[in-house]
Amino acid sequence: MAKLTEKQRRFADEYIKSGNATQSAVKAGYSERYANTNASKLLQNTTIKYYIDGVLEEMASKRIMQASEAMELLTTIARGEMEETMYIGTSDGVITIEDKKPDINQRTNALKEILKRYPIDREGKERLLQAQADKATAEAALAKNKADKLTQSGKVNELLQSLLDVKSGGDGSA
Repeated sequence: MAKLTEKQRRFADEYIKSGNATQSAVKAGYSERYANTNASKLLQNTTIKYYIDGVLEEMASKRIMQASEAMELLTTIARGEMEETMYIGTSDGVITIEDKKPDINQRTNALKEILKRYPIDREGKERLLQAQADKATAEAALAKNKADKLTQSGKVNELLQSLLDVKSGGDGSA
């Protein structure tokens, strides 16, 4: 992209301040006659427009807190690292200033705000618990199947048979 001339840059800077193209052109050094007829054309110049948009965007980003900055602030409060200046009136009318760390309620609220941004996947946890339960049921069925095969083949000794009977609630007969 082409560079701005000094006069164009001054025009753009003045326009950013005032929002008035004609006044900005005169302040930048253009003649009044030129400013009255061509100020709007200066705003249509892509180089000037790009410059103005860039400056306005930068100004907005400096004024508006970014999400990372908000999270850092909430974290500082949640950890109790930030101090707040308190003005307290005394009985003789004198105001004293104390530095106070966030109380439990303020810290809890900050934690809640942080956790809102990291939602807990309740459905995912429920699916995981169900999968774990299904696995345990399948492993129990597999163990019972192996035990049944051993019992049928006659390879189960009396101690194992009594354990199987206790677990199944049976009387030992197959």
